[in-house]
Amino acid sequence: MVTNKTRYIGIECCRIIAMLMICNLHVLGMGGVLDKVGNQKDIYYFLANILEAFSYPAVNIFILISGYVGLYSQFSYKKMSKFWLQIIFYTISITLAFAVFSKSSVTPTEWFYALTPISKGQYWYMSCYFGLMLIAPLLNQAILTMKKELLLPIITGGFIYFSIIPTIFKQDSLGIWRGYSVLWMILLYIVGTIIRKFKYESYFQSWKVIFGILLLTSLTFVLYFFNYEQWRSYSSPTVTLQGILIFLLCLDIKNIPPSLEKIVLVLSPLTLGVYLFHVHPLIFRRILPSINFLIDRKELFMFAIIIFIVTFLLFFVGAIFEYIRKSLIDIILNMTKVLTKS
Repeated sequence: MVTNKTRYIGIECCRIIAMLMICNLHVLGMGGVLDKVGNQKDIYYFLANILEAFSYPAVNIFILISGYVGLYSQFSYKKMSKFWLQIIFYTISITLAFAVFSKSSVTPTEWFYALTPISKGQYWYMSCYFGLMLIAPLLNQAILTMKKELLLPIITGGFIYFSIIPTIFKQDSLGIWRGYSVLWMILLYIVGTIIRKFKYESYFQSWKVIFGILLLTSLTFVLYFFNYEQWRSYSSPTVTLQGILIFLLCLDIKNIPPSLEKIVLVLSPLTLGVYLFHVHPLIFRRILPSINFLIDRKELFMFAIIIFIVTFLLFFVGAIFEYIRKSLIDIILNMTKVLTKS
């Protein structure tokens, strides 16, 4: 039997790759690696910033996935409630763990934020994502009824208006906030739906897509190197196009070895938990900044190895935590069913 997840194994692979890219961004950024090499302009600087440029489209890729899989989906309050409860679980459980085991006390303000994660913007992505999901049914209906001749000029104009113009002229009067906004998510969601509707993944050869990804990564790095910092943002044209190409490349993944497929299908549903775990403010602000001490005075080879190890460690610790959470929920639900029947 071929399941939906098996049929769209490229999507599941894409979720894992994008979350590893997010972990890498946070290791380099919040981990202090970029700050440590920022003034050196040597091989360490080049390596760290090229990795940063390559990983920057990660959040955009997740929105593209949402558009691609969401085009034919029905809005579900139950699903949204599960998302909210999942967030609350992480904010409260991790805050409680810090209160019990950490030497640094948890302040009343931090407890208040733990109980109001969306309204207080602890997870900016989830805050914007909830807004996107509220309007997604309207977007889906519009995309399904509109013809290609009308859709493509609209999305091209949106890309020029919301990405190219603000980046080139270095202004944000349109409310994009460098991609940290619902408006930007809406644009990317529409791109994802268009790719699904017109099957654009079949239009490109893999080697050309890979070349495009490498070219755009290099452009982002070079522009940032010459102090055009606005080109390294979620709404940057190079970052946006790079994210679309990575997404298209992942969609081209059709068949992988059965053993690897099992691993992918286990890890993919855990990716949101990886994000909620390591972006929790107490982990993000108290633990991640110490990463830069691990690469202090290290040779280039060890410098690179440590960055990759910490990135994968961040991913797998979060995945284990999410797996435990899901297992606990399953146990509670099964117990509830048994008690209900008895």
